[in-house]
Amino acid sequence: MTSIGRRVSSADDFERRVNEKLASVNAVFALSLILTRMSSPCQVMRLATTAIPSIVDGREAFVWHPSRSGDYYQRAPGHVSDTLARLKRPGRLEMGDKSSLWAFPLASPPTCEPVFLVIAGCEPLSDEETYLLSVLGQQCGTAISKLKLIEAEKSNAERVTALNAELESTVSALTRGMEIHRRLNEIVANAGETGIAETLHQLTTYPVLIQDLHGNTRAAAGDVPAGYVKEQPKQRQVLIRRMQTTRRAVYHRRAWLALANPRSGVLGVIVLIDPARTASRTDLAALEYAATVLSVELGRLHSVADTELRSRATRERDVAQARAAALAASEARQRAILEAALDAVINIDGRARITYVNSAFEHIFGYRADEVIGRSLADTVVPPSLRNAHRQGFARYLATGKARILDRRIEIVAMRADGSEFPAELTIARTGLAGEPTFTGYVRDITERQRAEQQLMASRARLVTASDEVRRRIERDLHDGAQQRFVTTILSLQLAEREWESAPQRARELLGLAVSDARRGLDELHDVAAGIHPAVLTERGLAAALGTLARRLPIPVQLDVSDRRLPGPIEASAYFFCCEALTNVVKHASATSAWVRVKAKNQRCVVEVRDDGIGGAEPRSETSGLNGLRDRIGALNGTLEISSPAAGGTVLRACIPLRSDPIPDPRPTPTHPAVKPARRALSDHEPTTANRWVAAAPSPSLGSRLAWLFLLASMRGWGGSREHGEGAIALRAGR
Repeated sequence: MTSIGRRVSSADDFERRVNEKLASVNAVFALSLILTRMSSPCQVMRLATTAIPSIVDGREAFVWHPSRSGDYYQRAPGHVSDTLARLKRPGRLEMGDKSSLWAFPLASPPTCEPVFLVIAGCEPLSDEETYLLSVLGQQCGTAISKLKLIEAEKSNAERVTALNAELESTVSALTRGMEIHRRLNEIVANAGETGIAETLHQLTTYPVLIQDLHGNTRAAAGDVPAGYVKEQPKQRQVLIRRMQTTRRAVYHRRAWLALANPRSGVLGVIVLIDPARTASRTDLAALEYAATVLSVELGRLHSVADTELRSRATRERDVAQARAAALAASEARQRAILEAALDAVINIDGRARITYVNSAFEHIFGYRADEVIGRSLADTVVPPSLRNAHRQGFARYLATGKARILDRRIEIVAMRADGSEFPAELTIARTGLAGEPTFTGYVRDITERQRAEQQLMASRARLVTASDEVRRRIERDLHDGAQQRFVTTILSLQLAEREWESAPQRARELLGLAVSDARRGLDELHDVAAGIHPAVLTERGLAAALGTLARRLPIPVQLDVSDRRLPGPIEASAYFFCCEALTNVVKHASATSAWVRVKAKNQRCVVEVRDDGIGGAEPRSETSGLNGLRDRIGALNGTLEISSPAAGGTVLRACIPLRSDPIPDPRPTPTHPAVKPARRALSDHEPTTANRWVAAAPSPSLGSRLAWLFLLASMRGWGGSREHGEGAIALRAGR
């Protein structure tokens, strides 16, 4: 063949191949248009597998799934399924024989299943054929997806229609149920159980009963049949257990029953009488909801009752707690008072056994509380000599009720834990309730009181003795001194009166002698008066009086005394305390000097007398001067301390309280006529007043004039001068 012929033949072959490819392309596009009109996936795949030979010569087509079969595909052979499952895009499946398989995945199937369009043949596919088959697979997948979606939409539309119909029915039922609920709830708020029965009767047209746990009717509505009676108790219990188990309405004896059980032990039953058993589901739903509403109502009623009971119980509990707290506080206060008491407190029961003692009992009797609780009172604190009398008196009171020592204060003898006896003051009171004889005894140790009473009696005896001694001394001083002077003066005056006419010179001598004796008698009277109460103490105070006293002593005395005036009784006691103490220093201490200090501070007056003598001073008898000092200070509630070591030196320290209430002051006021006017008139340097008084006396006789003179001289002597003779009697008393 020539070259021209070959070129012509090649052109014809090329044209033929082009036409074949165009025909394949046209077939694929035409097929894609036809696929969109298919009504099922099976038709789609059947059409595609039938058209494959027209697209690819000598090829056979299959629709395979790696693991299972379906409506429009089959399960792949076992030796191909694993390879097909791993394939993600168009490709050739390697086979052992000479045949070849090409798999093309369908595009996006709705079920996301790996479905493949498989082409079988001996010759390999060209690129154009591979592309056309890939497009065909995608078109098949798209058509199947569209058909699946259309089918799903139809199914959804049918289901939506059915759901709408069901929803309409449900809405209708809910509307009626809500109306039932609304009406029942309104009735509960207004009419309670009766309203529930009437509302349920109106909604269902059936007679309604509301019963309690035992079948008793609490409310009714409608015409209840006459033959309807409640069950026997055992049958009722079985019926209640059945309703509790089913938790739904139960048909029993021509009636529907629903249980209202809001809590344990609270039961109510709603009965819907339906002899023909024609109640609808709505009627039963209304019955069950009415049971629910009744449960709420019963719960509310019982809650109100429980609330009232709890409120009452709370109030009673609060009252009881308040009373218990008050009782506990009262008992605590009583126990604190008893524990703080200084007297021993003993409680005993009807058998005379000790049930309580306070801390003062432990201190007084020497027992611990746990040692005496439960013991017999007689064996614990009553001396053996009094135990029989105690037991007999206790038994007599329990038998007759006649008391001899109850509610009285008596003084007895008690016994301590060591067996020692001591005087005690006892008061016994019955403190138990009626029929429960209990007694409380209050015991006070009066040992110190009796000792103080004995000391007081001894002090009083010493004071009486000292007073008698002072009176006897004053009587002796007056009798031996001033009285003798005045007797001599009277005798001289009588003699002068007799010889006034006959012997005037002798009368004048007798008058001079009488005046001299009268003055010496007045001086002695002044000394006596100064010993009783010196005038300088009254007029100028303690410091001046002690200064005058110190100047008259034979030893030097250093004074530390303020000029502050103190109440009269305190100044007098302090002065005579110092007088007695300094007298003892001069008489017994062999001292070369003494010191006196008086300080008033913190409502107390401290008087201290100290010397440098031999020491060892102590009261050696009841009539000792130191006991007299203690009695004098004790009369003003003061205390006396004596420090006199044998090594030498003695200190007497008296402490006298300065009371806030005024102490009666016996000192006369400056305007008293017995003080200054008389003393001025009777001064040694002012005789004119005395002379005028004597001259003014209405007596015509000399004896009368001399009597007036004696009276005025006596007044002068008792007033005394400021410096004359003070402290003499005190020193004489010390001797």
